[in-house]
Amino acid sequence: MVVHDLFEWSNAGVGVAGLAFTLWAVAQATRAKQAAQDARRAVYRRNASDDVKRLERLATNLLTAIETEQYGLASHQARDFISDCLDVREQHRPQLGRDGGKLEMAFVLVRAISSGMQRSEADRASLIESAQRVVGDMSSLSGILSRSIDEEGQ
Repeated sequence: MVVHDLFEWSNAGVGVAGLAFTLWAVAQATRAKQAAQDARRAVYRRNASDDVKRLERLATNLLTAIETEQYGLASHQARDFISDCLDVREQHRPQLGRDGGKLEMAFVLVRAISSGMQRSEADRASLIESAQRVVGDMSSLSGILSRSIDEEGQ
């Protein structure tokens, strides 16, 4: 009878140890899953920030080309901006949130700049003003995303 009781108690002990190990493993897996999701969100934020910085560089180059009256180069910069702008907005919609509207406005402005450069009576001051506005919006959006990344890191 003592052997039988000893067997039952040891079996119960193994069961409790197995249950404890299972609960520990589930907790570890849950923490690992959360860490992976956090890392994924951080990568998406970083990618959005990099894409907006690229748009900011394109907008700055567009402004410089207009200011120096290099309209051929400005036309290429405008084309590159237009082709990338809406893609960036759609790809990073969750990260941009309501600030994604700045990309829509920048797209409209750069299209107007591009059209304005095609007309011979284009008002250079108006083109420069529109390009400056696009640069400002892209710089603002880049700053918002950078701040978001910095706050997440703290």
